[in-house]
Amino acid sequence: MIYEFTIENFRSFGEAQTLSLIKGKERKKTENLIPALPGFPQTVRVAAIFGHNASGKSNFLMAGEVFVNIIRHSAAVIFPGNLIPGIVPHRLSESWEAKPTRFEIVLPSSSERVFRYTFSALPQRIAEEKLIEELPSDRQRPIFTRQTDAANRTTVEFHHKTDFEPIACDQIRKFTRETSLVLSSGANINVPVLRDIYELITARSLFLHFSPLQTDQSTHLARLINEDVPLTQQLQAFLRDADIGIENIRIPQAPPPSDEQVAAIEEQLRPTHGDNARQIARQFVEANTRRPVRSLHKSAQGRDVEFDWGEESFGTQLFAVLFCIFARAAQKGLTVIVDELGANIHPLLLQRLITWFQNPKHNHAAQLIFSTHYSQLLAPRLLRKDQIWFTEKTPAGETRLFCLADFRGKNAPRSTEAFERNYLSGAYGAIADFGPYLAGVPYDSSGATSDDADTSAEETSKP
Repeated sequence: MIYEFTIENFRSFGEAQTLSLIKGKERKKTENLIPALPGFPQTVRVAAIFGHNASGKSNFLMAGEVFVNIIRHSAAVIFPGNLIPGIVPHRLSESWEAKPTRFEIVLPSSSERVFRYTFSALPQRIAEEKLIEELPSDRQRPIFTRQTDAANRTTVEFHHKTDFEPIACDQIRKFTRETSLVLSSGANINVPVLRDIYELITARSLFLHFSPLQTDQSTHLARLINEDVPLTQQLQAFLRDADIGIENIRIPQAPPPSDEQVAAIEEQLRPTHGDNARQIARQFVEANTRRPVRSLHKSAQGRDVEFDWGEESFGTQLFAVLFCIFARAAQKGLTVIVDELGANIHPLLLQRLITWFQNPKHNHAAQLIFSTHYSQLLAPRLLRKDQIWFTEKTPAGETRLFCLADFRGKNAPRSTEAFERNYLSGAYGAIADFGPYLAGVPYDSSGATSDDADTSAEETSKP
């Protein structure tokens, strides 16, 4: 679960921008909220980001993936002298070029403590890092701070000594290089507080990228189900009720790996894995063996007709995979991050999938963060104002991220108004300012142009 995520000086982002999943003042749709820890606010289950093409939606989600990957790999893979992967500062203003990129996350640990973790990075070194505990009394307790100067001298100070034994402090200082993080180094030597935060960030964040060009969707779905009978039954019911013609699915038993396949992999693994090479080789071959999925339809005469899963539309295949991923995330309390959610899926079907994910019966503490162009998802029956976010470019070319719940003034959005209509009419911003060639292009069958767009929505003061 995440309370906030902030980025600064990353690609289209200059000034710090924060996505907050903390609930706002709205009192409706409380089922969309996750129960709070004692002394802390509730959070929303879903956050949706809308905006024009090239406004920065994907960059924000990309920043999250870069943040997680640096934490995951900095201690073991990113070596001194190499560039830190993904660090790309804002390039449309010279004032940002020499400054570090900053990431910050606020999240609860498994021990119900809440932490604010921050690091700043230049392409070749970590510039700053700190961990702070957020207390219910709105006070903060520093846990550690780290600085690396221009000469690559790293200084680490531990402030809350009960979280660190003296030997652990010495080891962390020894293993933390200019390109590695204290969090990653501490997790590697099993310092409990750092290991907990490391695993919450790296193991409970799931980034999804979908493409019609992805191969072997059948095996992908089979792996997700992986003999999980309740999940298979749920998926079958969901597919039947989705009115896409599938009555059932069947996953035949995968053929056992051949001795020749296992032996070929074993030979490559034996120098590094010794006696365990054969077992690892067999597991590898089994995991990469194509798993067939069959979908069952009813013919006009009422008999079952079996199709290969690859014969179904990409939208159907994607819908099934999304449901399985959402169901597993809800079960395990993961945070799922999806760029361009909705492509190839009908908006009404997608609305029902999101509604299912937000239902407390299925989901206790999992979250979904996504970007989309599907304005049909801007519906008060689906999302609260504090779940709706927008991105737009400033005149200086920087991305600004803002929430519908943050609008101010007497005409601030009501929780029951037509969010989609008002968004498309420009009441909230975050839409295109078309130039002369596109401004006069008819956009509907009546020949109306964008100059004739519905501007009846109430003007709203921006946050």
